Amino acid sequence: MEVVPVSVGRAARSWDEQALDVAAAAGQIGSASPDGFTAAVAGAASRFAAAWERHATGVAEEAEAHADTLREVIADYLATDRAAGAELLMLASYLREQR
Repeated sequence: MEVVPVSVGRAARSWDEQALDVAAAAGQIGSASPDGFTAAVAGAASRFAAAWERHATGVAEEAEAHADTLREVIADYLATDRAAGAELLMLASYLREQR
């Protein structure tokens, strides 16, 4: 299996950007005022906005978690690649030419 760290890093940054965008939207939803609604509707509008703010905040946190996981994947692949390279170099010290 081939993994290109640059591509995975690009995907992680895209998840980061999405997390920031959705978090900003959550903030805007949370700051929305029920002003302009009648008293009978204002409470429901506030609850609706609060529920959507929580949902958007959760989505932003999930996007950030995906980005973090992708960065961990990159680190694991690079560590594994380094370890395999080191093992290969050590193997060379045990090999000698047979005549």
